[in-house]
Amino acid sequence: MRSTCKHCGGLLLHIRAGAQYHPKCRLPAWRKRKARPPRPIWIGHELPKLSSRPARDGGLSPEELGQHLLVIAEERDDGDPKTGRRYYYLCLSCGYISPDMSATKEGKKSRAAAYNRVLAVLGVLRKQGELAWDMVLDLTRELTQWETFSSPREAREHMRSIYTEDKWIGQPYYPILIVEKDTMVPVSEPMAEKWQMPFASSRGYSSLTLQHDVAKALLRRLHQHPKEQKIIVYFISDLDPSGLDLERKWKQVLEEFGIKFGYDGLDEQNRWHRIALTLDQVRDPELDIRRLSIEVKESDSRSKGYIKQYGNRCWEVDILPAAAIEDALDSHILSWLDVKQWKRRKAEIERARELL
Repeated sequence: MRSTCKHCGGLLLHIRAGAQYHPKCRLPAWRKRKARPPRPIWIGHELPKLSSRPARDGGLSPEELGQHLLVIAEERDDGDPKTGRRYYYLCLSCGYISPDMSATKEGKKSRAAAYNRVLAVLGVLRKQGELAWDMVLDLTRELTQWETFSSPREAREHMRSIYTEDKWIGQPYYPILIVEKDTMVPVSEPMAEKWQMPFASSRGYSSLTLQHDVAKALLRRLHQHPKEQKIIVYFISDLDPSGLDLERKWKQVLEEFGIKFGYDGLDEQNRWHRIALTLDQVRDPELDIRRLSIEVKESDSRSKGYIKQYGNRCWEVDILPAAAIEDALDSHILSWLDVKQWKRRKAEIERARELL
């Protein structure tokens, strides 16, 4: 069966078996693989500019806000890409925007306007080439592309780089991380990946299908390790009536699927632990997020119980620095992790990877 050159597409005639390129195509093909792919550049009729005039409400000018956004993009969350909503909350926490935080219609309109202002400035910065396009994430729309390899050798190298095994064998607990909303995915999912734990974004009051899938995965784990391992669920949500009620609902549904939880701190039981946002984190002077509260809507049917316990102010988890979430998660896992067994499993996996 005749093969084609992977560079020019011509037939490989009178070439040794297994060859992928014509002799004359080997060097150009190598240069092509090593070359940096071109990046899309905005070439519209008119390059947008950021005005130096202060905002109508006396706030920062678009130009000043743009400079602060560039610093946020580079320095906050370890310089990782962020959603527009995340940029908004980071600007809010730094005091670069000051919308009305009341529960009134005017307050809601003010916050929406501030959010749209941040998005507009981010758009201009990217069109100008000041901010890389991939530094702003869009979690609602995506381009699907299929992974391919240029050779079996490249495929083997890729397989070797991603190969892993279950690191939680021999540990007292098997963790899972659940977050309330998609805006926390870019922040929280890498933390789950680091610890090789399942991850789910509830997207508000989740569908029963997702809750069933989570319960199915956890029950399968308990079936595979019935004696030596239990489940621990880590949960992240807003500190507001809906965020706390969502946590209650998740715990209730999982128990109705047959996963019973004990109180945090008790051994030999499945456990539930709220990582963020907590009242202690809000009160922490080093985090300095207490001032970023929003007025509770008293019309919310869940607000009465919340106000009785926490007062008439609430907080969105997006204002919490990513490092604070990661520290809380890491410290809790390390409080019960068998570190020697964890290192032993990592060494075993590494030896297996070398065999590929």
